[in-house]
Amino acid sequence: MPAGIRRGSTYFPELESLRGLAIALVFVFHADRALLFPVRTRDGAVSPLPLLYVWEGHTGVTLFFVLSAFLLSLPFLDEAYGGRPVSRRQFYQRRALRILPAYWVAVVVATILTSHALGDLWRGLPYLAFLESKPNLPTRMPPFSDVWWSLATEVQFYVLLPLIALAFGRSWRVTLALLAGYAVAYLAVATGLVLPGLEPWLRAQSVVGRGPLFLCGILAAWFYRRHGDAVRARLAASRPLANGGADLMLAVVFVALAFLLRWENRSGFFPIEESQWYVWHVPEGALWTAVVLLLLLAPLRLKAVLSNPVLAWLGVLSYSIYLLHQPLFVYGIRVARHLAPGMTGWTATAALWFGVMTALCVGLASLTYRFIERPFLVRKARIDGAARTAEARAA
Repeated sequence: MPAGIRRGSTYFPELESLRGLAIALVFVFHADRALLFPVRTRDGAVSPLPLLYVWEGHTGVTLFFVLSAFLLSLPFLDEAYGGRPVSRRQFYQRRALRILPAYWVAVVVATILTSHALGDLWRGLPYLAFLESKPNLPTRMPPFSDVWWSLATEVQFYVLLPLIALAFGRSWRVTLALLAGYAVAYLAVATGLVLPGLEPWLRAQSVVGRGPLFLCGILAAWFYRRHGDAVRARLAASRPLANGGADLMLAVVFVALAFLLRWENRSGFFPIEESQWYVWHVPEGALWTAVVLLLLLAPLRLKAVLSNPVLAWLGVLSYSIYLLHQPLFVYGIRVARHLAPGMTGWTATAALWFGVMTALCVGLASLTYRFIERPFLVRKARIDGAARTAEARAA
């Protein structure tokens, strides 16, 4: 198992591979945008369905949110249904050890490299506190800060997760009523009936707009814990599903998601995010949730396509790759266009550039994981074990 997994906790290699798929989607999406910028854009263009996973690879962030919610909510759901209580203090300690070291290093490096005067160094402080969801509050530090918004949204979810877990472990009527109340509140915000003055970008990109993605992951975790074993056995006993039917179901989900991404691409990401139609993330999150559950429960004959050592390795490195790839692309394309003026779009030269950037990013991510992330992940995995040892000695 990778570093950071606590003793006794469940490790899902399938989800590690899906994390690798998520970073691959984001990676190729930003590479494509770097090659087109500033001459061309994909918005409104017609594309074959498979290419939409490149053109609209930002959907990988949605997959990250669903996976995060699935994995982090499991202990809270176990507690809600009579399992071992979750120490909130230890939960936040583990989260801090997971995300802060590499992120804070990235913020410090970005602040230094983008500062032109000593006073500019103060620009990094709001980012250290994850305040980038608020437009114009922190001073942008492109290209480094371009992808940090999702980390702020993730942290907002961490704050709310212990409260969300309180909706479960009760009667099904209470749980359904709470979920229905959330749905009504979400739509009220989207339509402007509630908080009409909320800034569109903050509304769409924060946990306010992306909340349903995390809820999808939580509901998937609930379903897996409460019904997963029975459903897995029933699906495995179905001959049509075992003989390719499950693979067909997975293919249908990916095709449906591609059509959804095509719809989003026609109008453009930013215009949609700043309108009430940012609610398109709800079906997007539901489709990725279906992928997660099918991969965990269905008798897939082609499971190795989505769950394999290469994707799992990328999943382990995904956090470092996420922090590194955008500045590498921006600075890398400047160097490439200096050597090959006029390089725009996918050509043989661009493919070579992409290969070099991929090797460089994965190589640097391996180093930052080994020397920055991993030492803290090892400490993160020991937190719960140390508490159990102390409890045993006290007893």
